[in-house]
Amino acid sequence: MNLRFIHAGLILCSAALAVLVGLWSLGVAGLGTGSASLPAGIASFAVAIGLVVYDSWFLRKTRTLR
Repeated sequence: MNLRFIHAGLILCSAALAVLVGLWSLGVAGLGTGSASLPAGIASFAVAIGLVVYDSWFLRKTRTLR
């Protein structure tokens, strides 16, 4: 396993964590206990999408490296 795949795996783990934080934030927003929970949940999903896009770009960019 090389550093390229470790980097890609860590980025995917970060995206999964962002999705979990987004789900948690939307759950808290549904309870009505916080006014900033809904924007935080939406931002977390946006970050997760950005991380997946970055990961695919990174893998395409480093495909030819050995």
